[in-house]
Amino acid sequence: MAELLSKDMLADLAINIVNILILFFVTKVLLYKPVKKYLAARKEKAAAESRDAQQAKELAAAEQAKYEALLADAETEKAKVLAAAADEARKTAEEITQKAKKQAEAIVADANEDAKGIRDKAARDSKDAITEIALEISGKLMGRTVTDADNRRIVDSFFAE
Repeated sequence: MAELLSKDMLADLAINIVNILILFFVTKVLLYKPVKKYLAARKEKAAAESRDAQQAKELAAAEQAKYEALLADAETEKAKVLAAAADEARKTAEEITQKAKKQAEAIVADANEDAKGIRDKAARDSKDAITEIALEISGKLMGRTVTDADNRRIVDSFFAE
């Protein structure tokens, strides 16, 4: 019986080995290759997504640099506009100041002319009043009537001296 067991066991062992080999090859063909293919495709998809993400990151960085450059340009333009506005305001202020100075000078000149006219009129009025008083006094002192021509001659010679 030991021989039977051994032959039966060897036959069972050989059948099990053949079954294991068949199962191994079937598993390899039916399961391992599709799983390996699926994993390779998944790995490639992950790599493609990583590349896409890297490209998107680079594009975002380029857009950010572009945006920052635009902001810098906008700041420069803003500074130029503000400087131009300040210059314009300064020019306008200078023009207004010059106009005000000219108006003030014109007002002062007019006032000086008016004052000169008033002073001249006052001098003429004073001269006439002094002349009349002097004529009355001289007429009373001389006891005679002095003519207008005499008065004028006397006054003109007085004021000429």
